[in-house]
Amino acid sequence: MTDELPDFDADTAVTPLGDNRFGTTLLDTWNIVAGPNGGYLAALIAHSMTDTVDDASRGLRSLTVHYLARPEFDDVEIAVDVVRSGRSSSTLQATMTQGDRLICSSIAAFSVPWESAVEDWSLPISSHAQDETFLGEGVRPPVHRNWAGVPIVDAPFFSGEGSPRVAQWIRAVKPRPLDAIELVAISDAIPPAGFPKMTERTAMPTVDLTVHIRASLPLDPAPEDDRVYAECNTHHVADGFADDDCHIWSANGQLLAQSRQLAITR
Repeated sequence: MTDELPDFDADTAVTPLGDNRFGTTLLDTWNIVAGPNGGYLAALIAHSMTDTVDDASRGLRSLTVHYLARPEFDDVEIAVDVVRSGRSSSTLQATMTQGDRLICSSIAAFSVPWESAVEDWSLPISSHAQDETFLGEGVRPPVHRNWAGVPIVDAPFFSGEGSPRVAQWIRAVKPRPLDAIELVAISDAIPPAGFPKMTERTAMPTVDLTVHIRASLPLDPAPEDDRVYAECNTHHVADGFADDDCHIWSANGQLLAQSRQLAITR
């Protein structure tokens, strides 16, 4: 008998508790060894906010999550507050708590698509997307079993060589229609970009994560290849903090999301 594939929709489901509050149980299958993956926590918050907006025409456009404490793999509650809801856009705040501990604080913007005052342009898909010289090696903690694909790097992790860049052709292991909630999770799904340049194994807890959704979803037409290409780069490390900038493209080269996070290197 084969093991059942991880189910992204089931894992990121939240239960309405009334008054824009939602409950869920954090799953150990999203463990990054040092605790739950930050993208997983952000996806749970994004799901709660999306259910609160309850308007398919208003897609998630921007989400920022601050990580305040490391939760246990146990029950959490997400409380959403609609700060403002206008004719075209909504601003929401949310907190994730576990007992009397505040785990995450978040703010997000939802909006309908707008007609552009300038001709649309988009950052082209990275030239590294087809680079066969990259090596598919790296540490694989439990969280990565939820994703198809392996990290693409130009030197092994913690070798002190290569570039501070990690990429991956990625999708949920159990295929599903791509949405903003999955893109939020993917923004923190691949290993930190600085791992190839580091010389020893390092934990990198996230201080904050911001995700910008840059395309209306679902894609129409949808690419035949349901994977997306995510590439993250670290540009600066100082005072024990590192940045991680990530771009996510569809298989046909459309920019889907951009994210940036600040992490502690320890």
